[in-house]
Amino acid sequence: MAKPTRSLYQRFNARLFPWLGPPPLGPYDQPEPEAPAGRACPLCGRAMAEHVIDRSGPRTQLYCPDDAA
Repeated sequence: MAKPTRSLYQRFNARLFPWLGPPPLGPYDQPEPEAPAGRACPLCGRAMAEHVIDRSGPRTQLYCPDDAA
């Protein structure tokens, strides 16, 4: 039975890939793009940063902000 032959480089790359990941690609002289804006609430459409999230009980409660504020 023939043993599969791989070069030393292929074996070395296969060992390191789980830790290093794929090589970085792209323009290196440009700044990184800004992070996208925060997500909107699926109930009222306002920013999630304006909401109160209560995780103290067995079920998580989401409190939308008042419109009067």
